[in-house]
Amino acid sequence: MLNRPQSTWLSESQGEECVATRGIDASPRLRIGLLSALLVVPLIGIGFRLAHVQLTLGDEYAREFERTTERIESIPSRDGRILASDGQVLAEDLEIFRLKVHYRWIEEPADPGWLRGQALRRLDRPARRDPERVAEGQRQVLRDREELWSLIVKQTGVDEELLAKKRRSVQRRVEQIHARVLKERERRAKEAHASTQSLFLTDGESSGTWSDYWNRVVAALTTPPRREETEPLVIQEQLDYHLLVDNLTLESAVEIEAGRERFPGTRIEVAARRTYPQGTVAAHVLGYRLPVSDELLAERRARFPDGDPLDYRLGDRMGITGIERHYERRLRGLRGERVLVLNRRGEVIEERVAREPRYGQDLVLGLSMNLQQSAEELLDATLNGPQIDETNGKSLPTPTGGAIVAIDIRTGSILAAASAPRFDPRVLVEHDQAGWSAIQADARQPLFHRATEMTLPPGSVFKVVSAVGFLESGRLDPERAHTCLGYLDSPERYRCYTFKHYGVGHGDVNLTAALARSCNVYFFDAARRIGSAPLIQWADRFGLGRATGVDLPGERVGSLPALETAVSSKRARGTSGEALQLAIGQGKLTATPLQIARMMAAIANGGRLVTPHFAQSTGTVRTETDPADASLPSMARSGEPIPDLSNNTLAWVRQGLTEVVAHPKGTGYKTVRLPTVQIAGKTGTAEPGGGRPDHAWFAGYVPAGSPRVAFVVVLEHAGPGGHAAGPVARKLVQAMQVERLLGGVELPSAN
Repeated sequence: MLNRPQSTWLSESQGEECVATRGIDASPRLRIGLLSALLVVPLIGIGFRLAHVQLTLGDEYAREFERTTERIESIPSRDGRILASDGQVLAEDLEIFRLKVHYRWIEEPADPGWLRGQALRRLDRPARRDPERVAEGQRQVLRDREELWSLIVKQTGVDEELLAKKRRSVQRRVEQIHARVLKERERRAKEAHASTQSLFLTDGESSGTWSDYWNRVVAALTTPPRREETEPLVIQEQLDYHLLVDNLTLESAVEIEAGRERFPGTRIEVAARRTYPQGTVAAHVLGYRLPVSDELLAERRARFPDGDPLDYRLGDRMGITGIERHYERRLRGLRGERVLVLNRRGEVIEERVAREPRYGQDLVLGLSMNLQQSAEELLDATLNGPQIDETNGKSLPTPTGGAIVAIDIRTGSILAAASAPRFDPRVLVEHDQAGWSAIQADARQPLFHRATEMTLPPGSVFKVVSAVGFLESGRLDPERAHTCLGYLDSPERYRCYTFKHYGVGHGDVNLTAALARSCNVYFFDAARRIGSAPLIQWADRFGLGRATGVDLPGERVGSLPALETAVSSKRARGTSGEALQLAIGQGKLTATPLQIARMMAAIANGGRLVTPHFAQSTGTVRTETDPADASLPSMARSGEPIPDLSNNTLAWVRQGLTEVVAHPKGTGYKTVRLPTVQIAGKTGTAEPGGGRPDHAWFAGYVPAGSPRVAFVVVLEHAGPGGHAAGPVARKLVQAMQVERLLGGVELPSAN
């Protein structure tokens, strides 16, 4: 019977419907069966899906768990070598080995996720379900890490405390980066949350309208969840390998590389380090290279807004000064590329070379290394010890700096370019903090390249140019004598050195004697008659006041009075005191030691202005993959003839320069003369003013009869040129004789 009352007013059709449904309501078993089917059928589907995932898709999910990524890493190249003319290596790249360790092995305490992952990797599938075995695996990983540090100390010889200090330093740096990134992520999350909230409000409050609710729905459906608010932050530095031990021996590198199972989490990196085997010799000439920094990259981007032609990146090296910078394009090698295959924890499991590195070109300099070293030792002795005047035994001021330059008069090849004080480039390359502090504390500026960047008044050395200007003007008879009383018009002004110190003049002197004895009065008188314009013109023709074109960066040009100003003023008529000062190399005139050496070379070689240069040839480093010819054309230059310079003028000037050293009354006779070779040159004493000691110059060429080498010696604040610079010049010529650079078989003197 039915469980509910039935109306007697049911229609016939409704009655039939009730009879039809009475079977379901009347059978509880049927209803239970239907409900069970509704529950069991979905469960069966879920079971089939689980079985499908486990049996069919298991490998696919396992592959995802073992998913790898690829990273491109640069392979350091080898920059070209720099060699002296005799083949000695001045700069080269040495292959070094460095030990890097993955951050997770360094981190203390160990990251829980990483630690568990390392333990699970060592267990089979059933063991991974055993908590005790997983915990024991984690403890074993920690024991392996402690053993790793002991093995590294034993294999590399690094101090254990130093290794621990480096590990702490790496972790501290990575944690600082992590904190900054986390702070930035939180800031962005707050901004994103604020922007989302703005979608729910209108003018700061909910209006309660249907459009406001619609905006909420749209925002909820379209705004992605902020997963980063709950997920742990992992930065790239936590997945990288970090340098712990630098400059490993080959034996240690091979041992570690071969025993990867004993040295887990480690990598051996092959790198190149710039070395300077000769130490401080020619340090200013060579310069140095440093790794490219963010500051250098920013400077390059500002210089080349459309793209850096040399494509510098962090980790590359760049020539900063000297030859290293000037010949950067030739010396710099092209880095290669290596593909690293990493697991999901950032550990390298495979690597392959995608592009081999290309090595830089070698560069051969014209430097005579023995002469360069002798020149630097002469400057060191002068700067570091008390100086005694050889003519009277009195003390001379100790110079604050100095330079020596020697060049081939025919080609302009620089044989020596010494600057003192000097520095050790290894201090900069190896980041020696103590050495760098010493360089910074030295008031004499050891990094300053005095040979090409120091500009001083040349003093009486400039009388060479003045003599040429007087003779070529046609208004001076070189044989006509002028009586020198020691002063021009008044004993108080325009005096000779001998009058200021000894109260006497030079008597009757012609051009040759005026050069030999360095008579200021003779040159004052001549300058007053012809004016300064011819002197400025000839100074320009001899290369003063402009760059020599030497292949070094940072060359200074000195200063030369403007010719246009001299022509349009009283200087043209010689009535200005500046014209008289110019005639003896004082006033506004300044020059570099290299400019003066070039000027002397022009006097010696018949009037050709050569271009000084260091590089002789370049070539690629020979390798098995690149057997290129290492020779390139020579860079020697013969020079351009100086316009309107006559042989007769040169002959008069050369005679005067020879007598400077050869004549008993010459200013260089007592301190420069050698019995084995005839030296021609000019002493110079430049007054810096301010009560400071004079600058000492000596510039000349050897041998006087058949010149081959022009040279200059300049000492800052060292006193009279003949007395201070003269002895150094003599010893320099002796070193040239020893090296047989003068074309003869002459032997050095006993002194």
